[in-house]
Amino acid sequence: MNASPPRRLILIVDDESDIRDILGDALVDEGYRVACAADGQEALELVAAEVPDLIVSDIKMPRVHGLTLIERVRELGHTMPVVLISTWTPPDRPGVQFVAKPFDLDDITAAIELSLGDA
Repeated sequence: MNASPPRRLILIVDDESDIRDILGDALVDEGYRVACAADGQEALELVAAEVPDLIVSDIKMPRVHGLTLIERVRELGHTMPVVLISTWTPPDRPGVQFVAKPFDLDDITAAIELSLGDA
């Protein structure tokens, strides 16, 4: 009996519910498991419950913004890749890719596949 490999978990963090929904649906269609958070604080709570394989995050959000989220996740010892999506271009960071908003879904999925080594 062949067991299928576990599906990778992608955490989507964005304060815009439409973006969470669109990305979530697209990534589920690509075969990923998806968790969603409305801001960095909620994302940190989800990471504490189950560490994702990759985080896709907006930068400018209420409570905890995307750059602080990355710092806190790294302080916890997690090294998963991150794809930032924003209208604002962040400084380069190791293990972090950037996709500008407005984005094309193909750009997001390509960045995720590259980050996970699935490309």
